[in-house]
Amino acid sequence: MKPTLSLIIIGALLLSGCLHDIPPIGEYTENKIGHPIEKQKMRVADPGSYASRIGWQEKTYKLDNGNWVYVEPDSKNCFIHWEVNPEGTIIGYKLDGNCR
Repeated sequence: MKPTLSLIIIGALLLSGCLHDIPPIGEYTENKIGHPIEKQKMRVADPGSYASRIGWQEKTYKLDNGNWVYVEPDSKNCFIHWEVNPEGTIIGYKLDGNCR
């Protein structure tokens, strides 16, 4: 087998393995309920995050029930609206846009 073909095959196998580690958006968001919003804020602020790459500016808004919402861009045209209680814990979410 030619060396370049071997590299292509190895690369494809590695890439396919990495793609399987990305959970569906519903599974991802469900797993964040009960966690501190600060962890999400740190993830969004990471220089390698999608939010950082697009120059995202933090967005929040208050709810009538005393909770507040932290908006996170997940991908192009997909936003996660994390509902956060006064203690800073994620208690729910809403997907907005074209999320898969």
